[in-house]
Amino acid sequence: MCVINKNINGINVTFIKTNKFKSIYGSLIFKSLVTKEKMTYGALLRNVLMESTKKYDTNEKLNINTLENYDAYYAASNARMGSYYFNRFDFSTLEDKYTKEGNLKNVLDTFCEIVFNPNVNAGSFNEESFKINFERLKLSIEKTKENQRSYAEERLLKNLNQKKPYTFARDIKVLNTITKETLYDYYKDMINNSNVSLIIAGNIEDESIFDDVIYKIKNNKAFNEELYISNDDLNDDYKDIKESGYGTQNVLYLVCYLKKMNAYELNYVMPLYRIILGGSGNSRLFDNVREKNSLAYYCFARLEKDDNLLEIITGIEKENYQKSLKIIKEELKKMNKITDEELLVAKKELISSLLESLDQIGNLVSRYHIEITYNLPNIDEFIKRIDKVTKEEVENINKKIDLKLSYFLKEGEKDGKN
Repeated sequence: MCVINKNINGINVTFIKTNKFKSIYGSLIFKSLVTKEKMTYGALLRNVLMESTKKYDTNEKLNINTLENYDAYYAASNARMGSYYFNRFDFSTLEDKYTKEGNLKNVLDTFCEIVFNPNVNAGSFNEESFKINFERLKLSIEKTKENQRSYAEERLLKNLNQKKPYTFARDIKVLNTITKETLYDYYKDMINNSNVSLIIAGNIEDESIFDDVIYKIKNNKAFNEELYISNDDLNDDYKDIKESGYGTQNVLYLVCYLKKMNAYELNYVMPLYRIILGGSGNSRLFDNVREKNSLAYYCFARLEKDDNLLEIITGIEKENYQKSLKIIKEELKKMNKITDEELLVAKKELISSLLESLDQIGNLVSRYHIEITYNLPNIDEFIKRIDKVTKEEVENINKKIDLKLSYFLKEGEKDGKN
């Protein structure tokens, strides 16, 4: 495998040349500073763009074109990572030698239609496409209450500092203000005021074939905002919140602020800490909360390193709330002492999952996007650094983990009350 980074037309372009796969996969990524509104605008935009284009002005026509291009893959997604918001557009197709000469060019033409030639008339998106996807997104937001864990995550954010980007979420109130005209304004802002990168993976022989994508970008903006969200300025008291939901499950969330951590600790030490605490079937939380005490259906830890947050998520019976909370708090305190065996197992699990993920070409592209975003080394160097993390580093990092919120969403009746 050979990785080549170039700057073409002011765009950062990465070619991952490998003959391991039979397909070509690409991601065009638009990066900008996050706002609360973008969480909803982005979710609606991606679906409208994937519905139809100016050339293929119905979803049926676009789907027929996809099939004619040997069932090519097109996708759009959004993600917030720290202070930034990413609109990502992907394509994938078999190499021409497995289809026909010119198929990749046809796929790229359609990809450009989706991203750069939307179904727009007189400064607004096509009304039918807009309405269809508006209602779909509205229903998706409203149905959050039907999933107790998703609803618990939505509610717990209301109890964190509202100025922090990790509390931003899709919002029905924002959605109701969006029109087909304002959505088109957001689209133009994305195209013209983003930091754009392109990542291509596969058996690439002619790099110039991607010029049609690259030269569509007329302006590439630079941003200097720190990626990681700091919680060092927060001195909130510990809160214990209990609410009733709409489902039959009981979900317990614990949220810890990570204080004064550097990039090395967030990228190399904390992933191992998380695995030992609650990242696998060998973890302390799985063993002590679920297996030994039979208190939970699931219990695991999740690291949000760009937000400097550690979350512990548990599904329990409501009568087990107090005992579960007590054991989890005890396990957090005990993380100041780990064993050599625990660290060795955690390293093996992390490295194995990293290597296994690269068996798919789409994951390979995503990995390089992560490396670019977090300024990480290539996978081989990353693994070497993981291997060098010491037991003392994992133990000492426990001092920088500050439990700030316990949020319990218990089962409720249809009106959300017990």
